[in-house]
Amino acid sequence: MSHITKKTIKVLSLNHYIMGHVTYQNILEKTFRDYIPEVEFNSLHLTDYFKTDLPGRILYWLLSKQLPGSDKIDYDFHRFRTELATSFFARRCLERALKNYQPDVLHIHTQAIAYLAAPLFKQIPSVVSLDYTAALLTTEHPFPSAITYKPLVEVERKCFAAAAHIITWSDRSRRSVIDDYGISPTKVTNIHPGVPLELFAGITPRDPQSKPRLLFVGNDFIRKGGEDLLAVFLENLSNICELDIVTNAAVNLPVIHNVKIHRGVSAFSPEIIKLYAAADIFVMPTHEEVYGIVFTEAMAAGLPCIGTTVMTVPELVQNGVNGFTVKAGDRAALRAALLKLINDPDLRLSMGKAGREIAKKQFDAVLNCKEITKIFTYLSSEKNKVYFKG
Repeated sequence: MSHITKKTIKVLSLNHYIMGHVTYQNILEKTFRDYIPEVEFNSLHLTDYFKTDLPGRILYWLLSKQLPGSDKIDYDFHRFRTELATSFFARRCLERALKNYQPDVLHIHTQAIAYLAAPLFKQIPSVVSLDYTAALLTTEHPFPSAITYKPLVEVERKCFAAAAHIITWSDRSRRSVIDDYGISPTKVTNIHPGVPLELFAGITPRDPQSKPRLLFVGNDFIRKGGEDLLAVFLENLSNICELDIVTNAAVNLPVIHNVKIHRGVSAFSPEIIKLYAAADIFVMPTHEEVYGIVFTEAMAAGLPCIGTTVMTVPELVQNGVNGFTVKAGDRAALRAALLKLINDPDLRLSMGKAGREIAKKQFDAVLNCKEITKIFTYLSSEKNKVYFKG
């Protein structure tokens, strides 16, 4: 009997490679390499290419100039200009890579670097993945973003229409791609960024009699609600619990024995796993969060979570199920939510257990990458590749 082997699917993946997208790409690389051998996942990091592209860097420098005050209010079309510049050298990066590597499928994350790659989509079946859309931001960022983001919405519309498939991180983003951009629902799949659950498998709940320990993770300390948490902790909770803060930001912290700041801690490192294992409650009262991968990590660790009602956080922290969500900036509500969990070990345990079950069903990196593989497989089939070659 002849042995039939699966055809290897060659994927060229280009990632924006900033902030949480670095973590996402690292998980994709490791998961495809270790668990899905039928996919040859060739990853490009845009920041590496940026260092070698002098014309691209010059253009980026010119287009990313900001007028006074535009760092807070985008009145000078800064976001559009910088994303267009980034998309320019992303296109150059792809063209250089395609001279030496011929993939079956092209994968680009996020759409912010895919705007000028649409001509390549006609040659290669292409998947664009994203965490959020500009259309959503037009209603969530302050005036005049509703005006200055309109060019972004239009280039995203063309990008989504040209892509063979779109992967969103949340149902909120999926609905936006369909409703705000007129993309067919059959072309849009919601697949959460996965978590390597095996790293958290050995974590068990701490002794309920020990002093409760809170954990905050976020480099953008102010935007992630770190100041709100610290104020509530120092004013109300410092005598009854402890707090670990993982951040590289400067934090104005008085000398106090039960608060520790941890710097230089990378995602999924032994250090961060130890901090998750030492915690009883995860809290990040963020003011703006298009997704929040750290919530999924905390769920995998079996921790109840406290987040806010902004953007897609309520999809991750289901209020009353695996934690609580409060209005961003509402310190009284944050204190009340923390006290509920601090004073009730059984509630901590039940919500942590619920979170871990959600993580197993929705955030398993291996299962989620297998779902992505189904899309890659379909697009790389000979029947469908004929379409892209005209």
